[in-house]
Amino acid sequence: MNQHYSEADLLETYYTQPGESLPVMMHLAGCAACASRYERLETKIRGLAACDDEKPAAFWARQRGSIMRKVGRQRYTPRFARFAAAAVLALLIGGTIAWPIREQKTAPPPVVEAEVLTLSEDPWESESLQEYQPLVEWESWVDEGGQS
Repeated sequence: MNQHYSEADLLETYYTQPGESLPVMMHLAGCAACASRYERLETKIRGLAACDDEKPAAFWARQRGSIMRKVGRQRYTPRFARFAAAAVLALLIGGTIAWPIREQKTAPPPVVEAEVLTLSEDPWESESLQEYQPLVEWESWVDEGGQS
């Protein structure tokens, strides 16, 4: 028989039921090249199955710590976002309430008509200067006729 089986065919034979793989096994009994490839494939598969995949406790502790840090960061991010949104909302509401009040307070005061000051002929006889009269007696230096 000149036909040789590929590794895919041999792999399929390895995983099939013993009764279904009879034609390939008969070929392997007579073909040394296919038998050696089948044995290499079988050794590889059994070696992988026997591989010790248990990790030490330190590895799992590191993995657990890494996962918990990532989960912890995600847990606090939405909480911070909620507080920030509440603060912005409070500022907006406070601003809309306070803005009209501020505009009312900063309005110019109503215009009051100024009092008309009446001046007497002699400015020193005004009531605002009466308290300074004893300190400065200007009238004593001036003649009655208005000449100095």
